[in-house]
Amino acid sequence: MLCNQKDMRIDIQRLTKLPTLSYRAEKILNLTSKELTHLDELVYIIERDPPIMSKVLGIANIVYLGHYKPITTVKEALFTIGFKTLKNIALSVSIFSFFKSTQEKEKSYIRLFRHSVATGAICQIISEKFLKEASEENFTAGVLHDIGWFALHYAFYDHFKKIEEGISQEVSLNKVELNITGTTHTEIGKWLAETWGLPEIVCDAIFYHHDLPQNSMKYSKAVALVQLSNFIAGELGYSPFEVKVGLDFYKDKVYQILKLPDTYELISEVQDIIKKVENL
Repeated sequence: MLCNQKDMRIDIQRLTKLPTLSYRAEKILNLTSKELTHLDELVYIIERDPPIMSKVLGIANIVYLGHYKPITTVKEALFTIGFKTLKNIALSVSIFSFFKSTQEKEKSYIRLFRHSVATGAICQIISEKFLKEASEENFTAGVLHDIGWFALHYAFYDHFKKIEEGISQEVSLNKVELNITGTTHTEIGKWLAETWGLPEIVCDAIFYHHDLPQNSMKYSKAVALVQLSNFIAGELGYSPFEVKVGLDFYKDKVYQILKLPDTYELISEVQDIIKKVENL
């Protein structure tokens, strides 16, 4: 049955656990690198939650490209990958932990989590190795691009499973979403990101990652990178669903913006690193 888009938005925004970030995530979001005291504060916040700390260190070891020595403490992570990258990893993990739910949903939650981390890590690797540019915001945009799926999975699990079933019947993702919810995970993700005050570049990546990158007036490069990384994650087996989904990839438009090697050359470059996502 077709749901009303406005009603779905109201339902999501009325949920007591979704419209506002957790205390920990909000504290991390509000930290800046202007004052040295924030370094210790970030370490303190992460260390106070062992499950989050474990995930943060795991992701830090994936996105750190040196590979000379494993990162085993939060302070090592701080000095190895820097304040901004560590902060963005911690923020992402805090947001994902927010959506952790029942054992019934654990397998599908893990799939969403691994897909998201793989996409963020691929953004990071391509940014640093091929584009030669700062990657902190690109990582965050990549890792949070599917936050709308997490919201649906958490709050409307029956809808999420129906969408997954519809995809398995080879119906287009967009059509299935609209038929079942009256909206899309990109719309839902954007509503949440704006409500939480996430950076505009992240909001655009969430909203446009299945569209032409040029539809984002200010952040088409970041959107193109997320769309490419999302596609590569799927090709490497990190689908957000139990079935493989044909992820939207406007290759010609993406490569108009990003001057990169061919997609399958990029895949061969990142596949060994991304295997570490399995250990998270």
